[in-house]
Amino acid sequence: MDELIKKRFEVCDLAIQAGMSRVADCVDDRQPHQFLFPIFCRGSYTPECLESAVIVRLTYKTLNLRSFFKLLERRGVMYQSMFQQRSRLLSSGLSVCLLVAAGVGCSANNSTNNTNTSGNPCDPTSSSPVGFPVPQGPPAVTGGFAYAVRTSSHKVVWYQVESSGVLTRRGEICAGFQPTFIAANSARKLAYVTNFSSDTVSAYTIGTDGALAALGSPVSAGNGPASITVDWTRDFVYVTNFDSDTVSVYEIQTNGTLKPVQTLTTGGGPDAIKIDSTGKFAYVANYRADTVSAYKINATTGELAATTPTSTYSTGVPSGPNAITTHPTDGSLIYVTNEESNTVSAFRINGTTGELTPLGSPVATGSGPEGVTVDPSGKFAYVTDGRDNTISAYTISAGLLTAGPKVTASGDPEGITVDPTGKFVYVVHRDTRDIFVYTINPATGELTFQSSVPL
Repeated sequence: MDELIKKRFEVCDLAIQAGMSRVADCVDDRQPHQFLFPIFCRGSYTPECLESAVIVRLTYKTLNLRSFFKLLERRGVMYQSMFQQRSRLLSSGLSVCLLVAAGVGCSANNSTNNTNTSGNPCDPTSSSPVGFPVPQGPPAVTGGFAYAVRTSSHKVVWYQVESSGVLTRRGEICAGFQPTFIAANSARKLAYVTNFSSDTVSAYTIGTDGALAALGSPVSAGNGPASITVDWTRDFVYVTNFDSDTVSVYEIQTNGTLKPVQTLTTGGGPDAIKIDSTGKFAYVANYRADTVSAYKINATTGELAATTPTSTYSTGVPSGPNAITTHPTDGSLIYVTNEESNTVSAFRINGTTGELTPLGSPVATGSGPEGVTVDPSGKFAYVTDGRDNTISAYTISAGLLTAGPKVTASGDPEGITVDPTGKFVYVVHRDTRDIFVYTINPATGELTFQSSVPL
């Protein structure tokens, strides 16, 4: 470790991924420097970014990040919080500089081109800025439109979905600081977005032309809201808060705004949440704790309560669970990606108690799985491999996954979804800031690249 940590003023070249163009200006005690990925620092904005800093230079192949987290935990929560987002940056054996400092700040100008369609800036003040960008959730495809968050610019972007599956950009609107996940429903004409570094959830109305309009003021969440799921039938919203290890529950009011209902402690680093098809149970992937938590949902209040006799599962969850999806035709199945073990796990739900039973052994993915989805027929599953820049395809039989051919993606594929027709797959890439469109072979589930569109 001593060889990896050097207490001196220097800047590391962060060539994480070709095509990364966002630049944040940070300075040490004398000289300005530019980084090839966005850096968000804790504390007040000051002209000095690295003063009294400890610069950690490490390579993914030579240092296990989880071991490093544990070391940081012994040295203080402040150090850990600077590093917890995200191992996905340490990809392909590339050398990475992580910045840790007491009193670290960033230059006041740490964003570019953050404007919406009306020309207003989209760079809100962060109440809980983080060291690295958080994962971007999948597009929400509904009512002939697709909605996606653009984390680096603090925006939500929407597109018209053509009959061919091609996306045509129609507009954008400001979100909070570092939006991470969106849920939208065209029938309800509502959308909700988690803002990781604003610690809020934003609400929007959806117009007949698919356009979003802000609905009231953002509501408070826990620290680092990372993902969101909505029970559109019972009008409840569930948000995982990665930094505060909690889930926030809200009720949708008649005007579409959100009313806080409950804050519940879950496992460490809750990264994703999903409701089962019956609406009776909710499941949370706890990234830092290497567990999945199971909860019963109160049908009247929406509140969560731990399932009994077991509510926390580590068996079948090797390391770094970070995304969850349900099976659309068999409500007793869920799938969880495990980022640090490069696997995807299948579980069967007990329809009475909500308890989980592992279904077979975890199945290999590419390196750094970030997202998972199942097509509407329930025959095919797809996983984004963030560090490999690929999409892994699987066939499903009796709930079990069998690996099929992979396809090439772009820079750090993360959020993935299948459109309601089951014909197209949409993948968000964080590094290259675009969405890839693939067509699905209905017989084999194989993907063929069709087109791409900028975020």
